[in-house]
Amino acid sequence: MSERTLSKRGQKSLPAGQLFEKFFELNITRDLLTYGDGPFGSRSLRTALSSFFNDYFNPVEKVLPEHLLVAGGVTSIIDLICFAVADEGDGILIGRPLYTSFANDVKSRAGAVLCPVSSGGRDPMSEEMVEMFEKELVKREKEGIRVRAIILASPHNPLGKCYSAETLKAYMRFCQRHNIHFISDEVYAMSIYRTPSNASAVPFTSVLAIDTSNLIDASLIHVLYGMSKDFSSNGLRAGVLLSQHNPSVPRALKSIALFSWPASVTQHCWTALLNDRAFLDAYFAENSARLAVAYARVTGFLQEQGVRWVEGSNAGFFVWADFRGVLGGDVFALVGGDGEQQQQQVETETEAVAVGRPSQVYRTSRKAKARDDWFFAKMVRAKVFVASGDAFFAEEHGWYRVSFSVPTEVLELGLERLRGVLEEVRREIGTPLR
Repeated sequence: MSERTLSKRGQKSLPAGQLFEKFFELNITRDLLTYGDGPFGSRSLRTALSSFFNDYFNPVEKVLPEHLLVAGGVTSIIDLICFAVADEGDGILIGRPLYTSFANDVKSRAGAVLCPVSSGGRDPMSEEMVEMFEKELVKREKEGIRVRAIILASPHNPLGKCYSAETLKAYMRFCQRHNIHFISDEVYAMSIYRTPSNASAVPFTSVLAIDTSNLIDASLIHVLYGMSKDFSSNGLRAGVLLSQHNPSVPRALKSIALFSWPASVTQHCWTALLNDRAFLDAYFAENSARLAVAYARVTGFLQEQGVRWVEGSNAGFFVWADFRGVLGGDVFALVGGDGEQQQQQVETETEAVAVGRPSQVYRTSRKAKARDDWFFAKMVRAKVFVASGDAFFAEEHGWYRVSFSVPTEVLELGLERLRGVLEEVRREIGTPLR
């Protein structure tokens, strides 16, 4: 997905353009305009997906078509599995920062309670984070919320990092202790890249590749994957749930899969891609190479601008960047759960925040939020979109997710516009270029 523009059929040199051309080669027959094999995935797609998992995810045990259920996107899959494993009011633990859509995915129909887990200064990707999950679970259960599952974005969104095998094992032991489900969202599994700056980054490990003996009841493990990210096709809406050792979960989901029925044409497109391994290998290699170039360009820009970022990212399409140095503000924490982001000031050592104009200064956490809104509004007016940390349940104000999986000319235009915004902010606030 490092080049997502699909509007021109001639863009064969771009990974997404190659996919577009591939789709045009497909033979769309009359049967693809019907209901197909039913609402939970065609046999041909589930067979192709099982082979894909076996070849690329290094599973300890062979994945079979009957382990899989296909729906209209990973959002639908999360909705379905939360509906199956949780009752209304039950909790789902997810570490912060977290992918913004999880909030709606777990709550809208299933009625589950999103329980964001703060890091407390720990590395969110480390084994130490499991201790914070323990504390959050105890806290929620004291509040009368029964925790039923954790969701890990693996690789992580928005941090762009991979969990080590040892960290994944620590989460498995945690889930086993409390008899809760381990849901691993692995939609960026094939979007891994390498640059000189991240050569020592933790590689991707699927939970499928871990021997769960003496770690966890394997029936508690579920893997999510989809077409949106690695296959540059978020408009086609196709996601898959893999439950190797718990046939009751796919069976339960089939009873409600009618509401998230994947289109037959979409399934045909994905099946064709999965069955062409020569094409896939070339596509994934080129995609990874282009992601690496784009990552290097964005981090180089941030360094020029004196903006810090979470270093060592090697997965996904984004950088988690800290703009507080440019904004000149205090450090503020975001506390609260269930999506209610209440602000609390935790440090006031630096100068007050200027919001709106330099003479208008604030020291409260509410005004720190206003400062971020002010900065975001400037970017929108400059026609450059950088997602605010608020949307990702960030623990501190001033963090933003900078996405780079766009054509090179679009990326350069966006960075130039962002440069103009940062220059304007520095003039108004008086923060120097560091």
